[in-house]
Amino acid sequence: MRMKEKARSLKKDLFVVDTGDTHDGNGLSDVTSPHGKITQPMLAHVPYDLLTIGNHELYTNDVIEDVYYNFMPNWRGRYLASNVYFKDVHSGKTVPFGDKYTYFEGEFGTRVLAFGFLFDFQNNDNTSVIQTAEDEIEKPWFTEALTSHTPDMIVLIGHTGIRSKEFTVVQKAIREHFPVIPIAVLGGHKHVRDFAIYDGRSAGIASGRFMETIGFFSIQDIQPSTRLIEQKEEGTMQSPANLTFFRRYLDQNRATYLFHTLLHDTDKEDGKETSRFDTVMGKSISKNITEWRAKLDLMNTLGCAPQNYYRTDVPANDSASIFKLTVDEVLPKVVTNSARTNAPYYIFDTGTLRYDIFKGAFTMDNVNQVSPFTDRYGFIADIPRETALKIVQLANDATFDPGNAKRSYDADVWTCDDSGFRGYLQRSTVMTPGYTTKDDLGTDGDDTKHLPRPSHSPPHFVASKLPDTPLVDIVFTDFSSSFIQQVANQIAGKQLQVEPVYTSDPNIRSNTLWVEFVKKYWSKNCT
Repeated sequence: MRMKEKARSLKKDLFVVDTGDTHDGNGLSDVTSPHGKITQPMLAHVPYDLLTIGNHELYTNDVIEDVYYNFMPNWRGRYLASNVYFKDVHSGKTVPFGDKYTYFEGEFGTRVLAFGFLFDFQNNDNTSVIQTAEDEIEKPWFTEALTSHTPDMIVLIGHTGIRSKEFTVVQKAIREHFPVIPIAVLGGHKHVRDFAIYDGRSAGIASGRFMETIGFFSIQDIQPSTRLIEQKEEGTMQSPANLTFFRRYLDQNRATYLFHTLLHDTDKEDGKETSRFDTVMGKSISKNITEWRAKLDLMNTLGCAPQNYYRTDVPANDSASIFKLTVDEVLPKVVTNSARTNAPYYIFDTGTLRYDIFKGAFTMDNVNQVSPFTDRYGFIADIPRETALKIVQLANDATFDPGNAKRSYDADVWTCDDSGFRGYLQRSTVMTPGYTTKDDLGTDGDDTKHLPRPSHSPPHFVASKLPDTPLVDIVFTDFSSSFIQQVANQIAGKQLQVEPVYTSDPNIRSNTLWVEFVKKYWSKNCT
């Protein structure tokens, strides 16, 4: 709200966009049934101008139906799902999940035509249908949207990588109708900060992951499209000049918002920021969050992490790696079956873990941040030891697409301006580790300067120590089951049977195993 006020004072249109995935990764959203039962109504109060659907809204029918019936209608035509459909399993009727597109005018006259495309996701539950972007843009509605409106710019949003084929094909189709119209792309899904320049009049931004980042993207020198139309009719059409792009990646915290929305010299009272920053609605939502976190015991300490465990700051075989912790300790101690005589060999999909663990109290909230998924553990029995080792090697060499498993430019050409935006956020003379981003505009995009964090990309799969026995049971999540089975079949030269549940306790899932492990094996004393 405060940034909207600031934009209004500058007489600029500011549009607030969400690019999907409002489920999974936080206790407040994940401990309810359906997921998002508490958080979705809160999000309905955020003043978004455009939203789109992510793959995490489509994994399970209960979430799909909750989003379709209870969340999407709040946005009155601004929830875009250009290639996603809702299917009533009882009637068999299929309808657009949200709106295919929207056309609207900003407060200061900017006319916007907007679309929202999801990547080619294939692991959705059966009350949803996803068409490829290539197929969708061949349908009459797309051409009708382009020919029935006179926008000053086109906005493409989507839970899709900004350098993906989906945005490439859609932009190409747009350029056939509007060769020089400004195009702003706002993407997601890839969990990166990134900015891509496609040509002199189109660019795109990706704003990190897990709402750690708020992406700010501005375009200067947009002209009303009627001028281009008038020039074309008069036969004096000239190629318009390149646009000026600006982007900034803001660390998502209160201090960042205060810095960019308030004038500190005049907005302090008794040495503190005044409550002018806080809105009535904001205070109400904060109170609601606090109360629900208490009611749901999300801050209840299950145990104390003895050290930090990282996803990418260290190699996967390092003692401080969360993956090594998982395959060396967590899985062998929790995912067990006393009825099996073979020793288990755990093959673990690293995408199952989403966040670091930090030394100290480990709560139910942390469980959902680290592993929000509810995958079961299945197995293939009686695998020769040598075959088991080859399965891991081949699985990491082959192409594994976790998004669909069950579950360059001349920098001198481009310019940027400050667009009325404040300078870098410098709250401390001591920089902390964090994002250090390089993109098509250079290295000056991070709003708060950080020390670079080490980055080690883990393999798709890591494994426990191979048992020294002739036969083993290979154990894995049902998320990667079909892929592991395919690889194992290839090596064995025959069709192998996957047993769906390995654990003696059928309640052990990818998230609950952390609860069991921490309670049993980590101290309760965090001092």
